[in-house]
Amino acid sequence: MKGNPISHTYPEVFIIESLTLEDEELNRFEGKILYDILKLSGKNPRYYYFRTKDELVLLAQLFRESDYRFLHISCHGTDMHIQTTLDHVSYIEFAEIFEGLLRNRRLFISACAVGNELFSTVVFGRNKGMYSIAGPIENIEFSKAIGLWGAFYTKAFSVSQGYVKNEVIRSAIQNLCNLFDIRFYWSWHDTYNKLHRVEEIRSISQSQIRSATRTRARSARKQPVPNKSGELPQEVVSLVHENA
Repeated sequence: MKGNPISHTYPEVFIIESLTLEDEELNRFEGKILYDILKLSGKNPRYYYFRTKDELVLLAQLFRESDYRFLHISCHGTDMHIQTTLDHVSYIEFAEIFEGLLRNRRLFISACAVGNELFSTVVFGRNKGMYSIAGPIENIEFSKAIGLWGAFYTKAFSVSQGYVKNEVIRSAIQNLCNLFDIRFYWSWHDTYNKLHRVEEIRSISQSQIRSATRTRARSARKQPVPNKSGELPQEVVSLVHENA
């Protein structure tokens, strides 16, 4: 049966996971827990566990056939490759496996050190029309990763159950960086300027937030206030005319 066009997507999360043998023994299945969280939130996620590069190839095709918009990958990695239980997959190999399959879709990757410009550039280069990639820059322990990703998807889908926009994702990531004191790599397609943009999102300290709040408050106090009839004070109008 012929599948839907690649532009046809559902606002659901397709989760694939590959861990070390030690992780399996200790039952550290981050992706499976995320699946349960999304199900409890009323979503319809899919979850698959894989151990080899060949299985990843099959899952890439399943992801495309699902028409799901969000691909979430839970695994280990380095600044050059992604690790499966039994294999290493270089960034270039990963991009080749998913070539053309991520158009109109978003990739969220929970893997050590994979949130970087090289990975983003290689994957975007093989997927014209891809929306975005996001992932933590540094290593994140299992217990923190569970809270982080659960909170992220809960926040994103609470704003919109349908089309989740770049600004919603950016805001949610910033909040998580503040809460967990981490750094995130955020890469997206600027449709207006037709550019691939990248950003490192860092935590904002409470003192910075208070300073920004005070600045906004001072700016607000300086704004001229209309009178009861809705008109600006005469002295303000006169000043505008003098400087026109």
